[in-house]
Amino acid sequence: MRGIIQLIGLLVITFGLLAIYSFSDYELKFAGVEIKKTNIKNFVLGIPENNVGKSFQRLDTIRKKNELDTTSQRILLIGDSMIEYLMLRMKDYTYFNKHELKTVIWYSSQTKWYGSYDTLNYFIKKYKPTYVFLVLGANELFIRDIIKKRTKYVKNIINTLDTVKFVWVGPPNWKDDTGINTMIKRNVGKDRYFPSKNLNFKRTRDGAHPTKSSAALWMDSVAVWVMNDSRYPIVMKKPLERTKKSANLTILQPLK
Repeated sequence: MRGIIQLIGLLVITFGLLAIYSFSDYELKFAGVEIKKTNIKNFVLGIPENNVGKSFQRLDTIRKKNELDTTSQRILLIGDSMIEYLMLRMKDYTYFNKHELKTVIWYSSQTKWYGSYDTLNYFIKKYKPTYVFLVLGANELFIRDIIKKRTKYVKNIINTLDTVKFVWVGPPNWKDDTGINTMIKRNVGKDRYFPSKNLNFKRTRDGAHPTKSSAALWMDSVAVWVMNDSRYPIVMKKPLERTKKSANLTILQPLK
C-alpha cells in the first residue's frame, strides 16, 4: 500500500511540474530533444488549438452561408412541362409564406434551348425575381454523350442564373438517364441541385409526368430541401390550406 501511495505522489508531482512548464514561456530540452508541453494552458484559458480554431471558423462560414432568409421573395418558377402540376403546389407555398410567384412553362424545352436563347434572361429582367426555381432536364434523359453535347448550355444557363439566388430542380426520372443529372449537379453544385430522380412518383397516362397529387408531394420535398439544405434557404413552411390564387402563368410554345 505504501508503494502505491508513493507512486501516486510521484505522478501528482510529475503532472504538477508539467503543468507549470506548460504555462511558462521557456522551452526545455533533454538530451537534445525538446520536451513537449501539454494543452492544459489552452484548456484552462479557453484557447483552442490551431486546427480546432480552423474547424470552428469553417463551421461559422457554413452557418453564415446557409442562414435562413426570412424576407418575402419574388419567385420565378421556370422550366419545362413538368411545372404544370408542380406550380399548383408552389402557389400554395408562396401564398402561405407571403412570397410572390411568376411561372413560365416552355413546352418541350431543353438545356440547349435555355442555354442558346435569351429567354431566361428576358424573364429575369421582366419579373426581377429574388429567387429562381428552374425545373429542367426531363426532355434530355436519353441523349447519348449528353455531358459532351450539353455541358456548355448548362454553363450558359448558370451564368445567367448567377445574377440571382437559384436552385435547379432535376427531372423526375421514369427510367435511368444517360448522365443529365450527373452533368447538372457537377456544374451547379449539390446545394443548388435537387435530384428528383430519387423520389417515387405516380405518373399520368403518358408514363412521364407525375400526377397532380404526386407533384404536390414532389413540391413538398423540394420545399423542405430548400429551407434546410440548399445554399440559399428561404422560408418554405408547409401550407395549412390550398389557395385559389393564380400562378401567374406564361406559356411558351415549343421551338419548330
